[in-house]
Amino acid sequence: MTSPSHPRLCELQLMLDPGRSELVRAFVREAALSEGVPTACVSRIADDSAAAWLALATATPGDERVHVAVSVSRGEVMAKILLPGHSRFANAVASLGGRLRPDAGISCRECGIDSWEVSLHRSLTDLTEAHHALSEPPAEPAAPPITGDIRIDLPEKGDAPAIARCFLAVYGHHYVHAEVFAPHRYWARVENGELIPVVARGGNGEVIGHLALERESGAVVAERGEAVVLPAYRGQHLLERMTERLSAEAPKRGLQGIYAEPLTIHTFSQRNDERAGMPVCAVLLGANPEDFRPKDIACPTAGQRQSYLRTFRFVQPPAARAIQAPAPYREMLLKIYESLGVTVTVAAASGAAVPESRTGIRVNDRGYGVIQFERIGPNAAIELDQALRDVCALRAQSVQLSAPIADPGLVALTEAARGLGFFFCGVGPAFADGADLFLLQRLSEPLDTGKLQLFTEKTKELVAFIDRDRSASMQASNSRSGAAS
Repeated sequence: MTSPSHPRLCELQLMLDPGRSELVRAFVREAALSEGVPTACVSRIADDSAAAWLALATATPGDERVHVAVSVSRGEVMAKILLPGHSRFANAVASLGGRLRPDAGISCRECGIDSWEVSLHRSLTDLTEAHHALSEPPAEPAAPPITGDIRIDLPEKGDAPAIARCFLAVYGHHYVHAEVFAPHRYWARVENGELIPVVARGGNGEVIGHLALERESGAVVAERGEAVVLPAYRGQHLLERMTERLSAEAPKRGLQGIYAEPLTIHTFSQRNDERAGMPVCAVLLGANPEDFRPKDIACPTAGQRQSYLRTFRFVQPPAARAIQAPAPYREMLLKIYESLGVTVTVAAASGAAVPESRTGIRVNDRGYGVIQFERIGPNAAIELDQALRDVCALRAQSVQLSAPIADPGLVALTEAARGLGFFFCGVGPAFADGADLFLLQRLSEPLDTGKLQLFTEKTKELVAFIDRDRSASMQASNSRSGAAS
């Protein structure tokens, strides 16, 4: 059925029985098709769901009623399986990796007092095409400037076909957010608050550019994306002007900040963010496969996974923060907060303040894993070790660890993480319901940061710091392994 409060969410309830795996496959297939998901992607998410169901039902069968839901949002289709009894299912994570396709995306997290959610994820386009959505198109030889006034405006429902024509003119049909080509679906995202768009209009009022903020339900930060400017109008800083307008609109929608994730195979996007007052707050090394990039751009990072920066800008005056600052990162954290215009004080470390951790894991269909500590308990080191084993079993090649930066248990968690080979990543300002996240990362294969194309000196300084910390954490990890043996 379709949930009335979430018009793009289809749900099914049934008993956890291995014999129901084909029913799950059929439900997911039909629900995804009804949302306009491409046929190839439908087959993959349906197969993933059936395989995950079979693994879970075989490992821990029971007579509980289990919820299965399908939704489409932000360029991906998701199938969620909500299971009662966290303690029973938490041990089944590793077995899922052997059942699913190597390119399947999966996340697992605790829900409520004693339930557990498994989500399967699939991008809506092929990897070699998808990255067009993650950055503005590189500069082309500019045509002579178009005369006449250009204004930045909020779109109306009747502009949706013209917006589609802009994307079609620049990207063809190969764009990760396929809803831009379906005016009714595009405008539905605007109406339900998932998308906050602005457009650039030419002298006759025609749409010549588009930029939008994409937000998760309830989030107070949003990602800037869906950027397009018709070639004849480039070179007039329209992306920066549209970013300024979005920065003015965002507080009206309850947002605290906006972020972007520019490429490191060229500096075009980084220059735009610098002009828009969006400093770098994190560096995401190895976040995507090597071929996850525009086909027509030379790649100086050939031979390794693609890396990105995360830039951020508060759109409301940020409140002062009291943070935990693990000793190796104190100075760099203070520099990042200063660049964001945030006043911080460093609290004294006091150890875990809650009796147990609350965690979740996710590995997407591009081999990027996330281990999330929503709160840090006294057994965090053991829980982190198990979570790392789980994401590696699910074929994560690059892993991010996130935790609340104000949590008293952060220093102990960081020490344990460094012993497992984690190193500095950055900060996620207001990423956790308005609270900031401290980010570490871990790579399972070589990556040469000397190949990254970086625009500002501050970004180069941050990447150099990360490189030094990576070397130090590797030494700590090797020392731990040697002691254990």
